[in-house]
Amino acid sequence: MDEKGFAYTLDAVLALLPVIIILFGVSNFTLSESPLPIHSSQKAHDTMDLMVNYREGNGLSVLERISTILTSGNNSQSSVDSAGEIASNFLDKNLAGKEYLFTEESHLGGEPLAGKMELKNADNVATASRNCGNYTFRIYVR
Repeated sequence: MDEKGFAYTLDAVLALLPVIIILFGVSNFTLSESPLPIHSSQKAHDTMDLMVNYREGNGLSVLERISTILTSGNNSQSSVDSAGEIASNFLDKNLAGKEYLFTEESHLGGEPLAGKMELKNADNVATASRNCGNYTFRIYVR
């Protein structure tokens, strides 16, 4: 290749460089329908972590208290109501302004303990679950 051909080739490559940079920039740019799922997902996990780690005066975490109440009451309706009251008090403070549903999956078959949310038609619902004792708790947040 002579010097004239090399200069033309170098000129063409340098001219394409900004176009390639713009194409890569645009191809990596994604349009999100809504930032809500990411935020809600993080909120669901943070809330469950808080329920596992937050301890009040008696030294038990919120989930440990709920699990203890359910175990001592043999999952009776009164123990479910007491556990639901503890969960509602905690979640209403920490999820103010959000729709949520808190359920127990393993022994109560997904029975709601706190919150109200229709899961059949729910869009953008995030979920997190934790085990405590013999119980599996799940929270849905929108």
